[in-house]
Amino acid sequence: MAIGRLSMKVGGKGKACAHSNYIERQGKYAHRLETGERLVATGSGNMPEWAQSSSQFWKAADEHERANGTTYREMEIALPRELDDKQKEKLVREWVKQEIGQQHAYTWAIHSPKASDGGEQPHVHLMFSERVMDGHERGPEQFFKRYNSKTPEKGGAKKANTGKHPLERKEELKDLRHRWEVLCNRHLRAAECRERVSLKPNNEIRQGEPEPKMLPSEWQRGTGKADIIAFREARKEQVKARHDVRLSVRPTEHMEAELIHLAYRKQADQRQAQAAARQAEADRRAAEERQALIAKLPAMEKAVIAEIEDETNRRLDTDFEYQALWKEREQHEKARQEAEANADKAERDEAATAQEAQDLAKKHTIQTLLHRSGFKTFMPLAEAEQFRDDCKTYKEAERTRQTSLAEKVQQIDRKLKEIRQRILDKARKELDDLYKKLTSIREAMKAAKEARVAQEKAQKKAQTPASQEDQAVRKRGRGR
Repeated sequence: MAIGRLSMKVGGKGKACAHSNYIERQGKYAHRLETGERLVATGSGNMPEWAQSSSQFWKAADEHERANGTTYREMEIALPRELDDKQKEKLVREWVKQEIGQQHAYTWAIHSPKASDGGEQPHVHLMFSERVMDGHERGPEQFFKRYNSKTPEKGGAKKANTGKHPLERKEELKDLRHRWEVLCNRHLRAAECRERVSLKPNNEIRQGEPEPKMLPSEWQRGTGKADIIAFREARKEQVKARHDVRLSVRPTEHMEAELIHLAYRKQADQRQAQAAARQAEADRRAAEERQALIAKLPAMEKAVIAEIEDETNRRLDTDFEYQALWKEREQHEKARQEAEANADKAERDEAATAQEAQDLAKKHTIQTLLHRSGFKTFMPLAEAEQFRDDCKTYKEAERTRQTSLAEKVQQIDRKLKEIRQRILDKARKELDDLYKKLTSIREAMKAAKEARVAQEKAQKKAQTPASQEDQAVRKRGRGR
């Protein structure tokens, strides 16, 4: 299995320009290329008009970004050894197009140092600004100012992904790694490599569970000991309060009934408060999960589309009808291009021969008149006209052949599209069936849970009929 690694780093103020020079091996970092390390390729994009180079942009970020602001984020990704330099560069460019697009200024570089096993250790550094390119022209100082939501053109460029919870960023990083795994494996398959990349956690890859271990210090640092001490102190206070009440007041039977009633009421209020607290906590967690799911929807949609496209391409690679039609289309397309080239050449020859016949007619007027009268004695003109007519006939035949081949190519394209759509519909149907199964399982689990909760409530009510017992005690107390 090829090495899979993707990490996300954050750069603070004053570090962007130096890091840009580091990954591009410029300035004081150029000597690293003399120690056997290779700089495979570099690239930058989406720079503002005032930034003539990537170094100028990152230097401006260091100068004008807020003191506690983030000047850049960086993805550091391991690349497969199995790909050559051009294939690695193609993979990186497609990744940048997919994840960065036209929204953020970026700089990337592919390094290939020596690994401990003697081979190469290719990886890419992709640093990008969180500032969004919204189309408003700003100077260097204004570009890195705080964003103005009411008048965006007067403030700085807006930062993306601000105000997110760490758990949301963690989930986004998982989705980002999954998308890299899909794209990287697609390029490995296109390069006819058997190796594949996996970015799953180690606990999902290895077999068996690790041996659990608990240190005594972990018990001492926990909250369990403090809870036990607090419970014991509360129990002592309760016992002391009951003793004081017995000493100060001699309870009557009526007062006993009232005390029992108050105790039941207190327990009922406590249970109600606990139930309300649990419901509030459940509502809060549900709201957080809903917001997290809403934030994950774009990434999930990208991942699903990528998986469907990848599965469709894999099935098309093994579909004999599709491959046969594709080869036939290539043959027809090649023949059509040849017919088009032949027709264009015949048209040029026809025009040249017509011009030659016209020049002969002007130069030899008498011979041309005799030739036009039926005395075919002027052979150069006759040969020129005959060749012109032959070129015209050949041109028309090639144009007809070109049109026929183009129609065949269109027919094959329609068939290929139908096959691709059929396979795509099949893949989507499989996903829909899987979703229906998951939905039915979820509904069955929900119904089972509701039945279990109802059964527990019924058992609890049968064991402790608090309201009936409370009423009976109160009646006995009043009767006495």
